[in-house]
Amino acid sequence: MEWKKLLLAAGGAAAGCAVLYYLLKETEASKKPIQRSVELDDDKKSGGKTKVDEITKQQVREILQEIIASQEKMKVYMKDLTKELHSKSLNFEQTYKRVKEVQPNDPLEKYGLTMQDFDFILDKHQNDPNVRDAITKIMGAPNLSNCASEKVQQMTVKKIIEVHTFMLAELEKLVQYFQQLPNKDSYDLKTVTIAAQAIVGFKIEEKFSITSEDIESAVLMYHTMLATDQEFAEVNIKIQQAMGMLMGSPFTGS
Repeated sequence: MEWKKLLLAAGGAAAGCAVLYYLLKETEASKKPIQRSVELDDDKKSGGKTKVDEITKQQVREILQEIIASQEKMKVYMKDLTKELHSKSLNFEQTYKRVKEVQPNDPLEKYGLTMQDFDFILDKHQNDPNVRDAITKIMGAPNLSNCASEKVQQMTVKKIIEVHTFMLAELEKLVQYFQQLPNKDSYDLKTVTIAAQAIVGFKIEEKFSITSEDIESAVLMYHTMLATDQEFAEVNIKIQQAMGMLMGSPFTGS
């Protein structure tokens, strides 16, 4: 679906996107009706068990708002963590531990939903304006006013691709490192993803003196040109694939 591809592209372009793990898994299974039951909170129950395909539009809106709230909390912490990475030499394990200490509860786990369930629910209610507005917020649409900043104005399409190529290289290093950890199975993969994004965001700031927000705004400013740039598209697909490998569910681009 086109809006899902946009979500994936936005996630790939922004190293600080804290809910990328919600958006990575788009499989054929996610397009099939899911009949398993999930337990909702007491104040949301209407008869004990509710099937995934019977979750109401209002419940979908509530889940999305909880995801947005969780994302906002993580954005604040990611900025603090980036500052800490600038002042201290934290390795991957230490960064993972920092994220784990403050990571909000996963709204999907709260409702007993898998990412496939989430895909199915969004497919079902994609035409609801409130759902679409919430998805836009989750995408982390760049602030248009930030496009006027001097750093963003100085960026070119060539520089944007250079930054993304660097982002990919750093992600691939982290994937290789993580895959070689003897105790990798003990790690929470969503936390791994966020820790990786924090490290890559720090590396980008260190090398280019720009933030994730600057990158997002530059991509927005040049979106027409980037939309038809084959090199940019290929780099973003590879970024999504690398993130998918961290999650244990490689992105196929379908």
